[in-house]
Amino acid sequence: MPFEVLHGVLAIITLLMGAALNVLVYFSYQRVKDKTLLLFNLGLFLLVIGIVFSDSVAMVQGETAISYWSIVIARLFQIAGIGCMITGVVR
Repeated sequence: MPFEVLHGVLAIITLLMGAALNVLVYFSYQRVKDKTLLLFNLGLFLLVIGIVFSDSVAMVQGETAISYWSIVIARLFQIAGIGCMITGVVR
């Protein structure tokens, strides 16, 4: 049980730090008005959600079939986020 609590606390910390980073990137977008920063910020948002998605589903549901599918969905979020970030940087 203590391991699951630690895992949940670390997921919440990751989500809060990702949200803070998203806000900072948005503030820099407001200064420079570069559209690629918005695309990079979207990718960062998807990446952070993908990182904590399977952890949050496991906290709510436990070890069920849904939690195994949440790992796949989380990986898809991460791939989409990295793809958005690469597109934003390459532009």
